Amino acid sequence: MPRVLVACAFCFVLAVNAASEPNWGTWTEEVRKQHPLAGSIYRTYRTARSRPSMVLDGRVQTDVLPLGELYRPIPPSGPGLSIPAIPPVIVLLGEVHDNPAHHQVRAWMVKNSPRTFRPWRPAVVFEQIRVDQQPALDQFKALADAGGGPTVDDLFRLLEWDKSGWPPAQTYKPLFEAAIAAKLAIIAGDPPRDRVRAVARNGFSVVPPEERTRLGLDSPMPPALVDTLRKDLADSHCGVLSAEAVDGMVTAQRYRDAHLADALLAAAAQHGSAVLIAGNGHVRADRGVPWHLRRRGTTTVASYLLVEVEEGKTDPEAYMPRDPEGKPAADLLIFTPKHPRPDPCDQFRRSKR
Repeated sequence: MPRVLVACAFCFVLAVNAASEPNWGTWTEEVRKQHPLAGSIYRTYRTARSRPSMVLDGRVQTDVLPLGELYRPIPPSGPGLSIPAIPPVIVLLGEVHDNPAHHQVRAWMVKNSPRTFRPWRPAVVFEQIRVDQQPALDQFKALADAGGGPTVDDLFRLLEWDKSGWPPAQTYKPLFEAAIAAKLAIIAGDPPRDRVRAVARNGFSVVPPEERTRLGLDSPMPPALVDTLRKDLADSHCGVLSAEAVDGMVTAQRYRDAHLADALLAAAAQHGSAVLIAGNGHVRADRGVPWHLRRRGTTTVASYLLVEVEEGKTDPEAYMPRDPEGKPAADLLIFTPKHPRPDPCDQFRRSKR
């Protein structure tokens, strides 16, 4: 299968102050010393607009893209498709939650998004904000509209971020600062926590009928996709959960994906385009949020995963998630260094004792 591996035209060095503007001039050079893929973009065959002259022996040779191509979505509908021609345009930006580099990269992308999505100013939908936190967003917007000049710290305070269970606010700060600086609407994407827990315990029957119908929860997902989701969730929890617990997590994940898709569609309808900030599992194109968007008739969707490089793993194809038929489950991979962290399985097993 033809492949495109492109050197990343954006660069930055993580400053001591995570909220400061990155130095885009030196990051690629520095991280390439750590791993040959770090600071690179890998575009899948189904979205690559390859020039015929570049194809040699069935392989597409290295191509260095201009900076603007990083955050310019390439819809799966076909090569050369004019993106503004078929609204709404939805771009999904994945993450490993605790990796500061992922938030810095996407902060740069969000900051530049008004130019990319012209004439629209995309709304930014966050997995990290629940819909029952809407009053906090409304209060923040009221302060901004009144000329109060609220800061990102005010937003974190209103959201009670320190009680959210997400990584520290400082990790996400560049991303929220970018959205605020670009004057983009910040949209809550996740369902209320108690509803997610109820769905995990009792299934979709606890969702009100009108919402269940709107989200399409009565429409079955292909069993092969459900099986791979079940396996990935079991593996990510180190194989120590019971089958019943994993099944509950599968149901909750499907509900959250459908809810995030619904929030994206509403945001895109109001603002012309939308960007999702969420974990890579929600962003993958085969069974995550894009599955629900396609089911509801939206085709102009681009799925970008931010992935951490691994020592000795230098073939970009080895990082590409795939559906049960072997097709790529992302439109673009953006490689970053791995964030140092304790072994999550050790921590998880200790918590289960």
